[in-house]
Amino acid sequence: METIRFSSSVELATAYVAAAGAVPTSETAAITVKGLDVDSSATAEVSGNTQATLYINFTKGSLTNVSIKIYGSYLENPGSGDWYQEVVETDSTGVATLDAFSIVLTANAVVVYHFPIGAYKALKVTVTGSGTQTGGALTLNLGFRTN
Repeated sequence: METIRFSSSVELATAYVAAAGAVPTSETAAITVKGLDVDSSATAEVSGNTQATLYINFTKGSLTNVSIKIYGSYLENPGSGDWYQEVVETDSTGVATLDAFSIVLTANAVVVYHFPIGAYKALKVTVTGSGTQTGGALTLNLGFRTN
C-alpha cells in the first residue's frame, strides 16, 4: 500500500463567523482572498495542483436555508465586475449545460466542500440566508493543500 503525503494545510483567510441571529439575508462577501499568484513564492501555486477546502458549520435556527457561492477571478485585485461564479455541469436532457453552483443548506450541518483553485488569482465566498434570523449561525473557514 502506498501512502500519499500532502504538505500541511494552510488557512487562506480569517474565519467568517455570523453569530446567532446575524446571518445576512442579502448576498454578502464572507471571505475574500486576493493575490493567489502562479509563481513559486505565492500562497497558492497552480503548478502544485492547488485545491481549496471550505469548512462549513451551519446552525439553522429559524432560517429557511443558507446559500453559499464561490467566485473566482483571474485578476490579483479584482473590481466588482471581475468575479466569476463557479459552475457545475448538468445533463438532464442529454445536453450538457453549465449552471451556477451554490451550496444550499436547509438543516444544521458541519460539512466540507473541496474545489480546485485552477488559474484563479483571487477567491470570494458569499453567503445569503433566507427566512427568520432567530438562532441561525454560520462559521466558514477556507484552507488549501497542494500535491
